[in-house]
Amino acid sequence: MLGYREKLVSSLWQTTARNRGTAIRSIFLAAAAILAFSIQIAAAKPAKKEKPQGLWVGGYRYFSEFQGKALKESGDPRANLAFGSSLYDGPISITFDPHNNLWITFDTSDSVPIPVIEVTRDDLASLKSGARVKPKAITPVTIPDYLAFDASGDLWITAELPVNEIIELLPRQIKKSGAPSPTISITAPDFVPQAIRFDASDNLWVVQFQEPYEPSNSIQMGRYAPGDRAVSGPATPGLIVNLPDLVFLVDFAFDSSGNLWLAGSNSLFGNDQLEMISAGDLTGTGVVSPMAAVTITSSAFGVLDGSGSCLGGIDFDQSGDLWVSVGANNADCQADTQVVEFTPSQLSTGGNLAPSVTISQNAEKTNLFFPGPLRFGPTVQ
Repeated sequence: MLGYREKLVSSLWQTTARNRGTAIRSIFLAAAAILAFSIQIAAAKPAKKEKPQGLWVGGYRYFSEFQGKALKESGDPRANLAFGSSLYDGPISITFDPHNNLWITFDTSDSVPIPVIEVTRDDLASLKSGARVKPKAITPVTIPDYLAFDASGDLWITAELPVNEIIELLPRQIKKSGAPSPTISITAPDFVPQAIRFDASDNLWVVQFQEPYEPSNSIQMGRYAPGDRAVSGPATPGLIVNLPDLVFLVDFAFDSSGNLWLAGSNSLFGNDQLEMISAGDLTGTGVVSPMAAVTITSSAFGVLDGSGSCLGGIDFDQSGDLWVSVGANNADCQADTQVVEFTPSQLSTGGNLAPSVTISQNAEKTNLFFPGPLRFGPTVQ
């Protein structure tokens, strides 16, 4: 019998027609429901015309994309495109490559090989038209967790099984389905690598915690300049940043000024929050322990019932608004399923804030369901 991941590789993804108001019989069927979409976000009086962006949200059983009015006014809008397969669980990580193709890893306990899935722009257009697609599947020797692309289009993946490592795959290695060997393998025997992202200078940032994990240990981030990740071997980041306020870090993002924004749960008060570390505190080499320059809490983040976080992911749009998904399925939370936005002016002040815009779950659960990672990406016309 095929395992979950193997079923995913061989399965066809499909869309269904727009929801015509008929109640979905169950949450599972709601999660398999598919809607169609297109999106445009315009910065307020931009100096130059920006390309349209879509807000892509990876949720349990299906993905959603929102556009236009849905990103400007609070409500429970219909997703412009929702697609998925009954064979996968919640995504761990989503990202877009330089060609605006969507890449995904999933949370599952099935045996290897476990794929990284690519849904191309052509696939997305086919889904929009109601067709079925078979996505590309890359099966590295590791069990992939988090994904990011560097400026050259190389795919970087963190893994903790069978060993803790950070691997690199070149564009030619991921052109078609297969099981390529890593070009670079950065081993991490003393820590577990988690979420990853690149900054504007093509530095790779990696969330890491010590192994074995102890709540008293601070979460760290490692910065790998291009030279720090040029060869395989033990991890040697040029800069290590201690994050003493957080015991569980879900996701992070950089704003246009290079400031680092973190989403996770606080060790002292046990609540979810956003923190900003100034770009000036992230320079140099060695080990630093900066204080948060801005902290944001909100009743919209819900209440933690156990370990983990109610937050699922964060990302900036091209206007500088920060979007956060709430009600992730990786934590036992009392939180509403929603995606919320904070404007640049709110981010500058911090404090206990009410979101500027809230995208709520609709009654049929066809627009959002346990939202996790989110990213801004292309539109599908």
